[in-house]
Formats: sequence, structure tokens, C-alpha cells
Amino acid sequence: MKTLEKNFKKVRYVGWERSTSPIVEREKKTMHYNVGWDKDTQRGWFEIYDEESGGEDYYAEGGLEFTDKVLDGYDGVFSLDEEVINCLEDWGADVKQMKEDLEL
Repeated sequence: MKTLEKNFKKVRYVGWERSTSPIVEREKKTMHYNVGWDKDTQRGWFEIYDEESGGEDYYAEGGLEFTDKVLDGYDGVFSLDEEVINCLEDWGADVKQMKEDLEL
């Protein structure tokens, strides 16, 4: 099989969410994405950071777990970014459950 990898940028409104603060102030940032999927090991990864601070203000990374083509787990973040989910879906991954969890 093969390893798929994609690097891209997307302008997003981002902000830190905390369980103790119901209001999140968001700011416009250019976010860098690096998403990968090694189909042989059924593992993947993602890295996301803001261009303006080089990741000092906003940064996330984590792992992805697949069973065949089904994305059935991830770690590193509370909820998986929709751009990561969309990238995996473009590659043919079954992300239905993740989309339902995010209500996309």
C-alpha cells in the first residue's frame, strides 16, 4: 500500500476553549495543516499550527487510528479539526462517525 500525506493552509477563526469559560473569543489566523495516513499500519497523524506565531499561539498534534478505511480513533485533542476530517474523507476514509460527533 502507500502513505498519503498532505500539507496545506487554511484561514480560520480560532480560539482556546476551556471548560470553565463558556464564551470563546476567536481570532482570524492562517493555519498550517500536515495530515498523513499510513495505510499499511492503519495509523495516521496530524499537526496544526498558526502561521503568524509559528505555533506559539495555536498548536495541536496527534495520532489517528483506522480499522480498514474507518477512522475509529484519535488522540492529542479533545475534538478532531474538521479540516483533518475532510482531508481524510477526500482520501477515501470512512469518517461518518467523526462527522456525526462534530455534527458537521
